[in-house]
Amino acid sequence: MFCTMLSYKAKNAGKTYVEVDRFYPSSKTCNICLNQVGNLPLDVRQWQCKHCKTVHDRDVNAAINIRNEGLRILSLGTSDTAHRGNVRRADRISVLPERNSC
Repeated sequence: MFCTMLSYKAKNAGKTYVEVDRFYPSSKTCNICLNQVGNLPLDVRQWQCKHCKTVHDRDVNAAINIRNEGLRILSLGTSDTAHRGNVRRADRISVLPERNSC
């Protein structure tokens, strides 16, 4: 229901609404090298990537991954799920807000 209302409000304001798959592994994917850990229990709030040795705060890492996945979906026009290193990082994509022609 919340997503429906948010989509409606975004459309009325002339904005783009992008929804990331709810099962996208945002918490357990390293936002630096895109390596995924196999299991990450909810009580683990901080973890270190075994590949690049970066220490991640679980929530900050998930937020960065969700932003990057949303930008990837927006730029490619697809909601196909990215897995591991098959998709380049989206940190160089810039998105300009849509403008009304009034």
